[in-house]
Order: sequence, then structure tokens, then C-alpha cells
Amino acid sequence: MSNPTRLYSGLSTAYSNEVFHSYPFPDPFHTASLQSLGGSSYMNDFNTLISTDYTVTGTSSTFALTSGVGGMALMTPGGTTTATVAYKAPTSFQFQAGNRFWYTTRFQASGVGANSFYAGLQAGSSASDGIWFRKVASSALIDLVSVIGGTTTVLIAGLTTVTAATFVELGLYYNGTDLIVYVANAGVARISGFTIGTNVTSALLGPVFQMTPAATETMTIDFVGVAQEIAR
Repeated sequence: MSNPTRLYSGLSTAYSNEVFHSYPFPDPFHTASLQSLGGSSYMNDFNTLISTDYTVTGTSSTFALTSGVGGMALMTPGGTTTATVAYKAPTSFQFQAGNRFWYTTRFQASGVGANSFYAGLQAGSSASDGIWFRKVASSALIDLVSVIGGTTTVLIAGLTTVTAATFVELGLYYNGTDLIVYVANAGVARISGFTIGTNVTSALLGPVFQMTPAATETMTIDFVGVAQEIAR
């Protein structure tokens, strides 16, 4: 491996007349290529977890850090068949026509069978609006589904097959018009003319993880990332 390029003065993305022009890192709030746009992101590799970041539902269920290379979080349902949700609130992300949007996560379930689970983006505590990757009970297939006002639509069925205690990496990229779907960090499908309000909710969203175990299954999350372009 060759030596890395060393930028001794840093790397700025701001114009010379802007506040962050001399800041030695990219401007965290604006997109220099188009000054009216900014960026907002939430990235968590689960080396740390603030207790107020996620709200956990399900009697005696927990969502906490666990030991693992690179950082891990563990969702443990409080009992057999206890439906458990860990969602981030308040919500701060929203699909907007023309503005790019990114989402990715890597997770595993300790068992795959009669249980069900999903990971994606949800309108806080409400499962009536969101978009997520789900596995239904008695199936090993992951589908991409969109929920708008309580109506669920399967956008792509059978994206990939999951196995017990094996990580799967899934992601979305909305380029302003189309939605590209990723498995193992490789694009596998495209939904053209992806319309806000028709194909995906316009509600404010945040990361969510959900599991309804059949016995004592748990969900381990390696990382989650969400980012979007926004008008500033």
C-alpha cells in the first residue's frame, strides 16, 4: 500500500468569502458546489451510544452497546415474542424531491425463522410512515417496503436472503429522482421516478430497528448512517 496523500493545510470546501474558508476541514453545514444547499447527517458506528438517542419499546427490552470489533449495539427483546422497537427521536430526516438522500446499516439476527424484524427509517414512534428493509415471520427473505399513512407497499421483494448470526449490509440512495438499492454495498436495483408522497412518505424520519422474536433471538447492529441534502 502506498503512503497517503498528506494535506498539511487541511481540505476546505468553502468559497473564499465564506465563514469556513480557512477551516481546514470540509464545511459541515453547506455544499460548496451549490451554496443554497447544505448537508445533515447521523452516523453511528456504536463505539458510543447516548442513552437518550434511542427510545426503546417492549416490556423489559433493551438497546445498548455490546462488545465487538468496530463497535456494536445489541437489541434484546424483554421476553419470548415481545415486540421490540428502538427508534431515534426526535426525527430530523425527510425525503425531498430533487435533494439527495442516503441510508445504510449493517446488522444481524441471532436466529432466522419464525421471527420478524426490520431496519430502516421511521416517523419516530409511529410505524405508519417510513421505509425499511424487513423480514417477515417464517421467511428468510429481505424485502424493501414503504409505509405511507399506514398503507404498506412492497417496493422490492426478495432483495437478499439472511441467515442466522450473519451480518447483512443494506442501503438506499435517492439521487433526487430515482432510488438505488444496495446489498453488501453494491447497487442491485433502481426504482425510477421515485415520488415523494407516492412511493415514500414525506414525514420526518429517523433510524429504527425492530424485532419480534419467536423465542429468544436478538439483533446486533454494527453501524447505521443517514444523510441528506437540505435547503439552507
